Amino acid sequence: MQPPELHPERPSRPAAEWLHPSSEPLPLERYIRVLRQRLWVIVLCVVVCVGVTILYVSTAESVYEAEADLLVTPVEGSEALVGLPLVRESNDPTRDVETVSRLVRSGAVAERVKSDLGSDRTPRGLLNHVTAEPVAQSNIVAITADAETAKEAQQLANGFANAIVEVRTEELHNQLDAVITRLRDRRRAAGGPDTPTRQALELQINELETLRGGPDPSLRVQNPADLPASPVAPRPVLSIVASLIVGLLLGIIGAFALEMLDPRLRREEQVRGLLRLPVLARVPRESLRDKSPLRPNRLSPGAIEAYRTLRATLSVSRGGVSGPRSLLITGASASEGKTTTAINLAASLALAGHRVILIEADLRRPSIGRALGMEPKHDLMDVILDEASLEDALAEVEGYGPNFSVLLARDPGEGGAPFADGLFLPTARTLLERAKEHADFVIVDAPPLTEVIDGLALAEHADELLLVIRLGRSLQKRVVQLGELLAQHGIEPVGIAVVGVPPSESASDYYVTAPRPARKRALARG
Repeated sequence: MQPPELHPERPSRPAAEWLHPSSEPLPLERYIRVLRQRLWVIVLCVVVCVGVTILYVSTAESVYEAEADLLVTPVEGSEALVGLPLVRESNDPTRDVETVSRLVRSGAVAERVKSDLGSDRTPRGLLNHVTAEPVAQSNIVAITADAETAKEAQQLANGFANAIVEVRTEELHNQLDAVITRLRDRRRAAGGPDTPTRQALELQINELETLRGGPDPSLRVQNPADLPASPVAPRPVLSIVASLIVGLLLGIIGAFALEMLDPRLRREEQVRGLLRLPVLARVPRESLRDKSPLRPNRLSPGAIEAYRTLRATLSVSRGGVSGPRSLLITGASASEGKTTTAINLAASLALAGHRVILIEADLRRPSIGRALGMEPKHDLMDVILDEASLEDALAEVEGYGPNFSVLLARDPGEGGAPFADGLFLPTARTLLERAKEHADFVIVDAPPLTEVIDGLALAEHADELLLVIRLGRSLQKRVVQLGELLAQHGIEPVGIAVVGVPPSESASDYYVTAPRPARKRALARG
């Protein structure tokens, strides 16, 4: 009699093909999914930005602005005006206006404003609230003042506009007085009234005396500042809208930044980007907080349907191969749902009429017995060490009859972990073949191979291997390490069970809705 084959023939691909898939461009839908999954980041940024803005708007003092326009009119060049503080015509009118803008913010002007307004602020303090800028390419200088009240802003803008004219006029008059005095002295020494020199001096003195009788002709207040109708800051509506836009931008940037820095697998597309393997089942995310393995009566209808789908897809993947079959279930890290998958896949197979043996090969953190409420007399190590037969160690699961039996592991507190190397013994290697003599399916719950190597020997002798990846928990680095480890030992997984899928992406509720009570009673009577 020929011994049964350890690995039934099934389609296979080179390890490099499934371990290193080709990269694909990211479609728009994938970006949308990132934004949906990181929606909390966007909402948080918007709430913070808008909240800070509302706090600022409600506590900030109002700021009013008033503007006075100063007209600069350069005077024509004249010999009598040489050396006087006037804005004279030049080849660059823009430079003349810029010069006046700088003079507006001089200390002398600020001192005059302080005196005229009777302000208790220092000249420097007044200058901090005033700007003077040329208006485009015109001869206008815009003097803008800000203050906490509209009246104060108006007074400050007009004060600087009037003060620059007053200061420049005063400087002009002082120099004119000195020049006229010198010209009069020269006139007296020029001789008779009919001499050309005396007549020329008379004309200059008359021109300067006329100029002395008025203000600086090159500067004039064109438009005095009006009383501001409303404050320029804060602007509640504009500020809140701006903060909303800024919050959205920061949130979107933060969402993609977290996506790039997140070491965990969050979407099925990321799983496909690491391993080119078929996804055999998509188990929806459960709302239970308990992290212990879940048996069927604690699962949602959607999760139960997902494990039924896994059962069906595994049957199809056999490719016509008949006979008993062993399937090892593992993952990249702990708490990824491999034990829950093993229990519920075995239960689903048993309900479909198959004889199933579930072997607990995680000797360091056994949990199947606790999940099923079972405490058998003999465990896995008793069978491996030939201290008990496989038949005596198997225990039937309540509610499934002889179709569902388990071979449990010893609790670490009772010395289970030190026997982890027992899985490499020859008797452990033949355990799967012996178990297949009593069942149609042998399901092995193995520890995560990237954390402990205990289950590798069983993985090499199992007919098939199923990877369990939990969205939101499985680390990309660990999944890559697991794939490389399996590839080094010539093991190609049959597929992936993705756990923790959002409900919207899992099976439709149409297929998992329980029948109505009336229909249940009718079925019971039938």
